[in-house]
Amino acid sequence: MKKSFAVKFGIYVIIAFLVVLYLFPLFYVFNTSLKTEPEFIKSTMSVANSLHFKNYVDAWNQANFGGYVLNSLFYMIICTLLSLLLAIFIAFPIARNYLKYGGVIYGAFLIGMFLPDGTIPQFRMLLSLGLYNTRLGYMLGFIGGGGVTLFMFVSYIKGIPKELDEAAAIDGCGYFRYIFTILIPLMKPAISSMAILQALNVWNDIIRAVIYLSDDTILPMTRGLYTFTGSFNNTWTLQMAALIIVAAPIVILYIFLQKYIIDGTLSGGVKG
Repeated sequence: MKKSFAVKFGIYVIIAFLVVLYLFPLFYVFNTSLKTEPEFIKSTMSVANSLHFKNYVDAWNQANFGGYVLNSLFYMIICTLLSLLLAIFIAFPIARNYLKYGGVIYGAFLIGMFLPDGTIPQFRMLLSLGLYNTRLGYMLGFIGGGGVTLFMFVSYIKGIPKELDEAAAIDGCGYFRYIFTILIPLMKPAISSMAILQALNVWNDIIRAVIYLSDDTILPMTRGLYTFTGSFNNTWTLQMAALIIVAAPIVILYIFLQKYIIDGTLSGGVKG
């Protein structure tokens, strides 16, 4: 009994330490965003004396988030939807062994997860195709059906009875109709968990935005963060407020999809 209590107590202590470790940076950012600039300069670690929410209004206006937010939403929705659909159409025949060399193709996709980032080669390719500084060129860097998403979908589809394919074929259900009306509804937990990862990847991007785009009217929301950083001065309170503004939509999305994300991750791991 004593040993069991000691083990449980040790586990709770470790969990509490990890919670503090992960939440402290978030608290620091939020706390800094509520300070005035003189207050922050006076003490960077102290708790904000007053709730200076005006920082959020100033950050929104100075970074022109109102002009960028629609671009980010457009990129995130289109890239996420197309990436998930591509992954489903690739994962289904691989998981069912409908392709002759499906295992080889699947292995090639998995190897690609460990290769270096292809941002610069993609940039050269976009220049050659005349797609530099275009919405299409920027989105092509995010649209893909491989990586963790493909791995998760293959594992999840393997847990769906193959008899459903045969029954659908007997009833005259076409391939695309089967995918959209039967398979995708059954994959809702896995799709939700991968959707948040894909959306996070697109929403938080800043490297490709700087390299692929130069037209201010098509830049994503993260470009506004550069407004608060200069060679001689950084407005930290406004920058922290801007970080909260940029992160808030993804955090809200995660809260709504949390149940499906956990279910999808656990189901994919068990079925794999």
